[in-house]
Amino acid sequence: MQMLKTIWFDKIVAEKRIRLYVWLSLATQILIVVTGGLVRLTASGLGCPTWPKCTDESLVSTPEMGIHGIIEFGNRLLTIVLLVIALLTFITIFRTHPAKRQLLAPTLAFFATMVLLVVSLVLAVVVGSELYVIGLWVLIAVLTITFVATFIRRAKRAIRISTLVPAFGLGLGIIGQAVLGGITVLTQLNPWIVGLHFVLSSYLISLASVMVSRALPKTLGPVAPLATKLRWPVAAVSSITILIGVVVTGAGPHAGDVDTPRNGLDLEIWQHYHSYPGYLMLILIAAALIAQWRTAPALQSYPTRALVLLFLTSVAQAVIGVVQARMGVPPFLVALHMLGAAVLSSMVTFYWLTAKKAK
Repeated sequence: MQMLKTIWFDKIVAEKRIRLYVWLSLATQILIVVTGGLVRLTASGLGCPTWPKCTDESLVSTPEMGIHGIIEFGNRLLTIVLLVIALLTFITIFRTHPAKRQLLAPTLAFFATMVLLVVSLVLAVVVGSELYVIGLWVLIAVLTITFVATFIRRAKRAIRISTLVPAFGLGLGIIGQAVLGGITVLTQLNPWIVGLHFVLSSYLISLASVMVSRALPKTLGPVAPLATKLRWPVAAVSSITILIGVVVTGAGPHAGDVDTPRNGLDLEIWQHYHSYPGYLMLILIAAALIAQWRTAPALQSYPTRALVLLFLTSVAQAVIGVVQARMGVPPFLVALHMLGAAVLSSMVTFYWLTAKKAK
């Protein structure tokens, strides 16, 4: 028992592991966007036709379901990996937080509520959506909001800016993603729900990026005033670009299943609508980069490096977007574009954080 404690406290959740866990959190949040894209692009979205079980009779995919079942169930398993990483990250950061005693009660209450959520899902599988099961879900929602609000308020009272709140939010978001993924399957891959799934992923990637930035603080150095002023416009325009991109995806041919209807919008027209804020975003980023390079012309400068990477990501996205539109959105380029969108969410966040204040 003593050996297990030593391994747990001195190895697994030791403070020195924070660097590993925050980077793993960011990398796996981007990875699950790619694997989710693989599910959709291989028409495996209903490889497991129900949720939370894979079929009405089996929790896991069966040989009869073929490669589509393997791909879809594999993506579900990756969510468990994300949850484990999020939990290890949270525990590791929690141990060093000065208000951990005050936070213990709402934390345990939150986890108890999540256990109750699992129980309610099992009940739904066994007895269906009976009235008392729906009532239980309402109670779980109220308890979750209460305990989350209490946790955030107490954590921020102790440390205004810390890694603990984004670590907690990341775990909560992963749970939300799992439930939203289930709704996606139960609604037969409704394109608007699928789009919401990606929007939440973008938010979680940004949250993981905040956590990385706070856990591994760097000396920022000088920031150009224009770069500071443009961080809000870049964040807003990039969000609009991604949101319209989600709409374009819902109009495209890759539905996740051959029988899934699309959102009914004209793909060619909406590709143009998607490109306009994309080009504006690129212009704004280029302007910020030029100003920043004049202020700190070296990649050793963290704000400059963040802007260079953001600019390169944006250019790559623009090129891939144009090529895939001209080629009839082939799956490989769509997958690359999804990866680029995930990385873009992260890079915009890093730029926003590093350009907060001109010096």
